[in-house]
Amino acid sequence: MTMLRREALPIIVTLGIMLGLPAVLLGYETLIRPAVSPNRIVEIHASMPQNGGFGPDVVHVNQGEAVTLRFTADDVTHGIAIGPGLGVDLGQFDPGHAAEVTLTFEQPGRYTYYCNTWCGDDHWRMRGVIDVVDPANPDAIPAPQRDPVIEALIAEGIDIDEIKRRPEHPDANTASADAGSRMIGDVTIPPQIEETAWQRTHTPQQALDMLALLNADVPKASLMNVVAYLWVRDIDPATLAQGRTLYQKNCSGCHGETGGGDGPGADLASFTPIFSMTIDTLPRRGDVLYAKIRRGGMGTGMPNWGTVFTPEETWMLVDYLWTLAFRD
Repeated sequence: MTMLRREALPIIVTLGIMLGLPAVLLGYETLIRPAVSPNRIVEIHASMPQNGGFGPDVVHVNQGEAVTLRFTADDVTHGIAIGPGLGVDLGQFDPGHAAEVTLTFEQPGRYTYYCNTWCGDDHWRMRGVIDVVDPANPDAIPAPQRDPVIEALIAEGIDIDEIKRRPEHPDANTASADAGSRMIGDVTIPPQIEETAWQRTHTPQQALDMLALLNADVPKASLMNVVAYLWVRDIDPATLAQGRTLYQKNCSGCHGETGGGDGPGADLASFTPIFSMTIDTLPRRGDVLYAKIRRGGMGTGMPNWGTVFTPEETWMLVDYLWTLAFRD
C-alpha cells in the first residue's frame, strides 16, 4: 500500500500542475491583469458566424483613450485585422490562443475589426465595430466620408451595380503584358490610353477599339497584348505586393487565389467574376471596380470593404486585379 501511495504522489502532483496552471493563467488574464493594467483591456472572442461571430461585436472607446483589444479564437483558426488605415494585422491564431494590440484613437470615428482567414460559409459576417467618441460630445454623429470616385460615377450616370457578363464572342481570350511590351514600337498608340487617369475611367475594350482603328493591319489579339502591357506597366512593385497581400487575405476566399472564381465561397455568391480571364476584364472600368469593392457588390453577395480598406488600399487591390489577367 505504501508503494502504491508513493507511485500515486507524482501522478497527483503532475495532475495538479496540469489542471492548476490553466486556472492560474485564466485568473491572471481575467482578474489580475485587468486590475493592474494602465489601460482598459477588452476581451473579444471570435467564433464562426454560425456560432455567434465576435463577442462583443461593438466596442465603445473614448477619443484619446488607450485600449488593449485581446482576441481569442474559440472554435477554429481565425485571423484578425483592424481598419481602415490602422495597419493592424494580428495574423492567424488557433483555437484557445489569443492575440492582442493596444491602440489610442486620436480622432472620433468608426473602425472595423474583422477576420481575414476563411472560417466558414458566412466568413464575411465576421466583423465588429469600434466606436470612438468624443467624451465631451458623446452623441455626435460622425460626418459621412465623401468619396470623389463614387460621386463622379454617379454624376456620370454609371450603374455601379451592373453585372458585366462575359461576351459571347470576345476579341481576345487571353492577353500577355510581356508579349505586348515587345510590340510597343510597332503600333500607333493614342497618348491618352497610356495615362493612368484615363485607364481608371475607361475599359480595356475601349482602349482595344481605339488601337484597332489606328492599326487596322494588326490582329486584335496582338493589340490586346499591348493593352495588357499598358494596363500594368506603371504599377509600382511595392503597391502590387500590398495589393496581392490584401487580395489573398480578404478576396481569394471567393475569387480564388489566382482570380479563377474558384474560392471556397464562390458558390455562395450569385455571380463571381473570373479575373484571371481576359474576357472577364475587357468590359470593366477601374473606377467601377473600386466602387464595387468599397460599396459591396449589390445583388451578388459580396460585402462592402469601404469600412475596412482605405481608398489607397482599394486602388492597390484594383491594380492587382489587372495583373491577374494581364501578367504572364
